[in-house]
Amino acid sequence: MNKFRSKLEFLVNTAATHISKTRFTPNTLTFLSLLASLLGVPLVILTQRGLVLVAVIIVSGFLDALDGALARISGKSTLRGALLDSFIDRICEATYALALLLLGVDVYAVLVFLTLSFLVSYLRARGEALGVALTGVGLMERAERLIGLILVSTIIDVADLLLANTALVLVAFLTGVTVIQRFLYTWRQLSSVK
Repeated sequence: MNKFRSKLEFLVNTAATHISKTRFTPNTLTFLSLLASLLGVPLVILTQRGLVLVAVIIVSGFLDALDGALARISGKSTLRGALLDSFIDRICEATYALALLLLGVDVYAVLVFLTLSFLVSYLRARGEALGVALTGVGLMERAERLIGLILVSTIIDVADLLLANTALVLVAFLTGVTVIQRFLYTWRQLSSVK
C-alpha cells in the first residue's frame, strides 16, 4: 500500500505543480471535487452501474487530493481552505453512500459504514483540536475508505449485490477498527495532559 501511496503522491504532486501555473486555486479544485460527486448521483440513477460510481469516486477523490497538494506547492494553505476541504469531503462521502443506496446496496450496511467513516474524521478533527496529530493512525484513512468503496462499487457490476453487501460490511468493520485505534491513541496521548 505504501508503494501505491508514494506513486499516487508523485502523480498528484506532478499534476499540482502544473496546475499551480494556472489560475486554479485549491478552493476551486475542492468545489470541482464536490461537483463531480454530486453529478455522480444522477449518472448512477440513469445508468444503474457500479462502474459509473467507481469513475465518480476516482475523479472526485483525485481532485480532492489535488487541492491539498496545490495548496502546499503554491503556498496557499489557509485555515479556511482546510475547513472547506474537510466539510466538502464529508458531503462527498455522503453522496457516495447515497449512490450505493441507489444501486441497491443494503441500507444498514451503508448507514453503519457512513457513521463509522464520519467518526474516523471526527476523531481526527477533535484530536487535532486537542493537540494530537492523527495522520497515519488507523487502518482506514480516507484514501483506504475510498479504495474500499471503489471495490464495493466494482463488485456490484462484476458479481452481485450479496457479495457487494458483504464487502461493504468488511470495509465498515475495518473502518470501525480505525475508530477504536484513533480513540485509544488519542486517549493515551491525552493521559499526560491535565
